[in-house]
Formats: sequence, structure tokens, C-alpha cells
Amino acid sequence: MTMVKPKMHPKTRQVESFDRMLRRFKKACDRKGIVKECRDRQYHEKPNDTRNQRNQAIKRKKKLDARKAEFKTYRRK
Repeated sequence: MTMVKPKMHPKTRQVESFDRMLRRFKKACDRKGIVKECRDRQYHEKPNDTRNQRNQAIKRKKKLDARKAEFKTYRRK
């Protein structure tokens, strides 16, 4: 689990506010992908469905890239 300790400013000796510490904690969790992983594990998804989604995404990307390449040559003067 991600841990965040309150920071102390060296010159003023003031302890970091709770809001700022909470913001750092949320960013650390986002960087590690903890929330995303929890959402993914919330419901079981069959491996075949996962592969199918990945293949569909690749197919969409190729189609979009082909369309962009087509329009790129069309707009030249």
C-alpha cells in the first residue's frame, strides 16, 4: 500500500497540511495504478473477452490510421 508521511518545511518548521498530503497520496495511487486495478478486478472478465477487446482496439486503430493517411494525401495542394 502507498504510504505518505507529512512533510515538514525545513526553514519554517511548519507541517504540511492535510489537503496537500491527501493530494500527494492520490497522485501516488494514480501513478501506481491502484484504483485502476481495483476497478478491473471488481468484475470477472473471461480471458477470451479481454483478448477480443484488445483485438478490436487494434482493428479500430488501424482503420483510423488508414483514414488519416487517406486524408493526408487528399488535402495536399
